Amino acid sequence: MVQAFSPITFGFATLSFAVSAAGVWITIRLAQKFGVMDVPNVRSSHSVPIPRMGGIAIVIAAMFSFTSWLFLTGGEVFLPSAIWTVLLFALIMSAMGLLDDLSGLTALFRFLVEIACSAGLIFLLAMRVPFFPIEGYFIPPSVWVPIGVFCVVWMLNLYNFMDGIDGLAGGEAAVAASFFFLVFAHFGESGWAVANLIVAAASMGFLVHNWPPAKVFMGDVGSDFLGAFFGMQAVAAALTTPVPFPVLLLPFANFILDTTFTLFRRMLCGEKWYRGHRSHFYQRMTNLGMSHARVTGLELVSVVLSCLAAALYLRSGMQGRILVVSAVLIGFLAAGIRISQKGRSRSGA
Repeated sequence: MVQAFSPITFGFATLSFAVSAAGVWITIRLAQKFGVMDVPNVRSSHSVPIPRMGGIAIVIAAMFSFTSWLFLTGGEVFLPSAIWTVLLFALIMSAMGLLDDLSGLTALFRFLVEIACSAGLIFLLAMRVPFFPIEGYFIPPSVWVPIGVFCVVWMLNLYNFMDGIDGLAGGEAAVAASFFFLVFAHFGESGWAVANLIVAAASMGFLVHNWPPAKVFMGDVGSDFLGAFFGMQAVAAALTTPVPFPVLLLPFANFILDTTFTLFRRMLCGEKWYRGHRSHFYQRMTNLGMSHARVTGLELVSVVLSCLAAALYLRSGMQGRILVVSAVLIGFLAAGIRISQKGRSRSGA
């Protein structure tokens, strides 16, 4: 607790915020100069070209601030190797995202790289800690490793899918990572806590320029970094810390449920689910005439409520935990039904 809440920690969090905000400002001008712009198309939620790749500043700010914090604290902090696994995976995925932003990569190539990298790193984790703990049970590697790979790859991609309106992806990261900072600090996991606080600060620095109306987008370099960080953390931290796996996923309930439901609905309707579209619930909310600021605000309120549910999950027994998860599912289901009803009413009007 002392290390996580020390002045040095908050000093480097402030540094992360400042480097990110200044870096995004520089990125905007470079993107305008060299024509690296996100040009609107039929799937876009914006109407004018917007500079992209602002996520580079998030990556630089987070990595620079965290490594600087680690260097300054010297040997005072024990840093589990699992944290480096998370950061390495996030860096590799952000590099792939940058290539995709600059030159475009095929979906198949991206998918194969995601599978190979996540599987390799999770396999290394399984060699050190073979059995995955969940609710008092210990799952063998033959079961949890493929599930873990799926979880990481799905989180990585859904973060990319949900990065579609101003402030949403950055705001999600800022709120969720801030919550994880408090959770890990509570359990005395200073390394994990500081890593999340610095990612939260870097995301807030980005939001200075991305909050509606956005002056810049993070691009795949940013969304891949954040999705990879949170996805691999959910597996690695659940494997090596006292924080339960569901707590590391609940703050992303809006992203997970929106993307999963939308994917299955498109598949059942015979649509080409692998192509771009505008049928996510957050996109349908903007189609109803809601502003980006209002939609993002509502989404972030749902993230805060999901974080509160995760905190309640930590303090509950088995029955309480089932009720917490059920309440989150029912709440988002009710919201989804309401959005669908409004959409049909608008179409029929």
